[in-house]
Amino acid sequence: MKTGLYIGRFQPFHRGHLSVVRQALKEVGKLIIGIGSSQYHGQPQNPLSGRERLEVVQAAISEAGLSDKVSIYLVPDIHDDDKWAQHVKSIVPPFEVVFVGDEGLVKELFKKVHTPVITAERELDISATGIRQKVLDGKEWQADLPPAVATYLEALNFSGRLKQLP
Repeated sequence: MKTGLYIGRFQPFHRGHLSVVRQALKEVGKLIIGIGSSQYHGQPQNPLSGRERLEVVQAAISEAGLSDKVSIYLVPDIHDDDKWAQHVKSIVPPFEVVFVGDEGLVKELFKKVHTPVITAERELDISATGIRQKVLDGKEWQADLPPAVATYLEALNFSGRLKQLP
């Protein structure tokens, strides 16, 4: 059974992320989700802690009925692109392929260490940056999230917290 990795900051985990998870699970039997930059929180681009993001992703994966196929790990950043992919590999269980949601840095760094990378189809035009901006603009943002994530973030007063950050 093939295992894949999907890594992101998930600030917050949204329906687009869940779409990538579902696409990945069509290709692999098990998926590891790495919560990147897990040591950062309380910043406009990183409002949620690693633990909160882990709980949010667990809630979304459970709600989607995928818990038996997914494991989740916190992956702190080391700010060294040359060593980053190996750093990730030292934290998570072995995997054969990496799934990405875009053509960005994660894809480049794993290709450098000869790890196959699959870019998921962007089925939804949703971004975590866009969600955070909607919150700051006072617009409706919950519909971009799996229901369990929206419920969790509302209980955390995500909107109020984000608006108080510098």
